[in-house]
Amino acid sequence: MILKLHPLLSAAMMIFFASTVFSAPLPVCVYISSYHKGYEWSDGIEASLREVLNGHCTFIQFNMDTKRNREESYILQKAQEAKELIDQYKPDVVITSDDNAAKYVIQKYFKKSSIPFIFCGVNWTAKEYGFPYKNVTGMIEVTPVAALFELAALVSKGKRGLFIGDDTLTDRKDVGYFVKYARKNNFELEKILVKTVDEWKEHYLRAQKTKDYIILGHNSAIEGWKDDEMKEFILHNSSKLVLTTYQWMIPFSMVGFIIQAEEQGKWAGEAALGVLQGFPIKNIAIVANRSWTSWVNSRLIKATGIILPEEFVEKSQKLVVD
Repeated sequence: MILKLHPLLSAAMMIFFASTVFSAPLPVCVYISSYHKGYEWSDGIEASLREVLNGHCTFIQFNMDTKRNREESYILQKAQEAKELIDQYKPDVVITSDDNAAKYVIQKYFKKSSIPFIFCGVNWTAKEYGFPYKNVTGMIEVTPVAALFELAALVSKGKRGLFIGDDTLTDRKDVGYFVKYARKNNFELEKILVKTVDEWKEHYLRAQKTKDYIILGHNSAIEGWKDDEMKEFILHNSSKLVLTTYQWMIPFSMVGFIIQAEEQGKWAGEAALGVLQGFPIKNIAIVANRSWTSWVNSRLIKATGIILPEEFVEKSQKLVVD
């Protein structure tokens, strides 16, 4: 027996079906940033994430703000708040950026969760957090250390260096890998992590007399740091090559070997999109970033008279600081 519907009823059912399909709620993506709005690195990750996921999910963001607030009790509180937000929204996928979110949120609360997690911006390795889990994958952040040390030795004609950064989880982790590479390749690298700008200045000035080159880590947690004042301080107190691997530190450095936050965000967004479309997260391998760019701070180079290899200068992007 074939059931025949009245044309008007059939049309009404088609309209109902179409409206049901097209009004279905979007899946939910939660993004947990370890840091804060206005921090250049995480802003770059966020922008790329939003660009990739725009229109594909409802995007909910939570900023832990642990770059400016480093106390363990504060970080644990923010991690608890992030967990509660995830529990509330029951997202289809969670993206995290940088180490604190990986350590204090994923590892602490979601190791055996059914929710897919995609991390990015985790420095050097994720093995210390036990990744990958069956529900976790991501992109680690690896800086071009070999290229940096090669140029430092070539230009400075020496192997005695100073790494100076802020006393944060990121720089503590970073400097460990810098020191490891230095020892393996017969470089001398002293490491100093400071809390105040006065400490930073003291060690920077000392290095002008005792070191061949200086590597700058983060500055965001250094108390009393004022960009304009520090640009002038460095301009008038530098005679040794200064290098960095962070985009926002180029105004204070002569040379930068810079990885791109946008690469981290784009990869994480595309991985999340794959999960939303049904691709098993267990089949997405943990990867490292692949690209980096070299930068030259023309003002500092000119002021110090340091000569860089012509080929390096030609292929590098230039920062002209007024």
